[in-house]
Amino acid sequence: PAAKGMSPEEAAFRKTFEEGVQASGAKNHDVAIAKFTEAAKMQADCYACYMNMGSGYRETKELDKAEAAYKKAAELKPDDAKPIQALADLYNGMGKREEAAAMATKAAAMGAASGGGSAQDSYNQGVILWNAGKIAEAKAQFEAAVKADPNYADANYWVGMANLNGGNMPEAQKYFENYLKLAP
Repeated sequence: PAAKGMSPEEAAFRKTFEEGVQASGAKNHDVAIAKFTEAAKMQADCYACYMNMGSGYRETKELDKAEAAYKKAAELKPDDAKPIQALADLYNGMGKREEAAAMATKAAAMGAASGGGSAQDSYNQGVILWNAGKIAEAKAQFEAAVKADPNYADANYWVGMANLNGGNMPEAQKYFENYLKLAP
């Protein structure tokens, strides 16, 4: 039944979307993908539909379809770093280091423009950049993660590694000591 003031179309969309959420929560990814696809046909601008489809396709290892879904989500919300970060993570998992680094850099810039992302986002971007051999950019992301959360043990470790890599032993030691305090 439609909620008060809700059109039958809106009620059908919400029901279908909610069925997708429930299927996704139950790890029934094929059903979830089908429901989110159906919901997106009802509302073509459904950003959450495409983000959820991307996650579902990633779980079912249909990586080309995951990429397409995340790209569509990015089209629908060009100022949101989440689909860009999802693409960075996807490319990183596929071993596409250059594409991953480019997306991580873009997501980091978008996060900074909107007041900065979370410590976890900065850390993830740092790992992707490190894997691509972009040590200076990675260090900046690990430092941003430590700034956002000084008790983030792994971020402290990687700032230490970046300093060690750059030959700055006193700074490396400081961050390694923080890491050992946080994760003995």
